[in-house]
Amino acid sequence: MISLHLLKTLHLMKYTLLKRNKSFRTDSHTNFIRWMRKMDLQQWNDNKDFMEGYAYRKSTFENIEIRFHNEESFIEDLQKNNLLKIESSKGLFGLF
Repeated sequence: MISLHLLKTLHLMKYTLLKRNKSFRTDSHTNFIRWMRKMDLQQWNDNKDFMEGYAYRKSTFENIEIRFHNEESFIEDLQKNNLLKIESSKGLFGLF
């Protein structure tokens, strides 16, 4: 019988921040944004707070507009602006 942990591992996605060439494997946008927030130099209260601050920085310094009202649109805009690449796992154990 396959364990619950193994099943979760099979559904991991690889999120790669293209400009930084840093990757994180997780099963949700929420967890990826939480990882981004914890890796940031500033301290943020929550994902919403972080997304707003990140969008402000991108708009101010790079003239890139990123929606921050929900995690789905935030991730869509990161991808649309070639800041993020998401790859699905291929094969057993989420190997890429």
